[in-house]
Amino acid sequence: MNVISLAWANVRALRRRMYGLVALVSVGGAVCLGALGIADRAQSATDTGIGESAANRSITVDRPDGHPGTAPLTRRTTDRLAELPHVASVQHRAQASFGVATPAGDAALLYATTYRPALAPPVTESVRDRLFPLRPGEIVAPATSQGMDLSRLLGRNVDIETTRFVRPGEGTGVTGRARLVGVYDPTWQLDGPDAAYAADSDVVRWAAERAGQPTDRYLDSVGYDQLTVVAETAADVPEVMKSVQALGYPAVTLRQQLDALPVVLELIRLVGRVLLAVLGVLAFAGAVTVTGALSRQRVQEIGVLKAVGFRTRAVLAMLVTEMALAGTVAALIAAVLGALLGGIGAAVMRGSADLAPYAEGWVPLPTPTTLLALFVLTVLVVVTGALGPASRAARMSPADAMKDW
Repeated sequence: MNVISLAWANVRALRRRMYGLVALVSVGGAVCLGALGIADRAQSATDTGIGESAANRSITVDRPDGHPGTAPLTRRTTDRLAELPHVASVQHRAQASFGVATPAGDAALLYATTYRPALAPPVTESVRDRLFPLRPGEIVAPATSQGMDLSRLLGRNVDIETTRFVRPGEGTGVTGRARLVGVYDPTWQLDGPDAAYAADSDVVRWAAERAGQPTDRYLDSVGYDQLTVVAETAADVPEVMKSVQALGYPAVTLRQQLDALPVVLELIRLVGRVLLAVLGVLAFAGAVTVTGALSRQRVQEIGVLKAVGFRTRAVLAMLVTEMALAGTVAALIAAVLGALLGGIGAAVMRGSADLAPYAEGWVPLPTPTTLLALFVLTVLVVVTGALGPASRAARMSPADAMKDW
């Protein structure tokens, strides 16, 4: 009988004494694998979602007020920018101020803004699932603005007042009604702290009235106040930005989402390192304890083996192989339990609208390379922990082994 067969027979015979080690390593490994699996999927979703999101591929082009020789952001300019290489779309923004009054007599000054899919506001409440594009007469406002809780008016018609141009420096108020169909998180202020989204036709009409321009000519004369150029891929952003700036337009990239990415990824890596360290300590301590205890309980067996001709190296190999086999069994159990824990964790995350995009797959596990590395590392740590007690036991002489050790 070779060493491996003898070790496997001993593991089966002593399995009850090894339950503690196997359970310790299995549970620790399962928690580690489950957490790393969810973190790996979350990191992958974050890299993909943020790296190629419309926001990350966006270039903001402002009105060229300080460039007299540059054409305003008219419809013709929009078409010109859309024809640049590697441009996926050009989305416009126009704004016009208006006042909103509540039945209680409260009032706030908001800025009607056209909706851009690349920079969609984080809507928290709405009257329907697919809110955009908005219909004429509908608005989406911040949940709170200037001390007013606008979320209480959701689904109701509110009084609004816009301004119509009379003469330079003078205007008259125009009253109307609009329905509040959604509210968004007021901390999101990429279009200004008091932006309220409305249908394009409403915004252009209000802006034209305020400027004293015919509505049908406003976009060809005054134009938009800002454009968002969306590149085909994130890698195309630098080239597209240079092309836009070469035309004389002030342009900057919009990468607010990426600013938080290093922190998120570093947190994921830190959690993984901590879990691996804890698993390593538990596996090492368990192997030292179990191997030492088994060696003390098996001194007579070791003495008999040495008496019948087993060399120190063979006894050491047998004892270490036993722990390696126990570690292998524990690692396999940990993989199964880790998949189960990861699946449960992913199911819980899918119950949250904010976390669901990061819980891809029903059984989130690390990549095969990471999984194999963790498997080998678990077995190596167990073997390393067993080396000290096993070597002391293997070096005993037959006479000493027959005594109390």
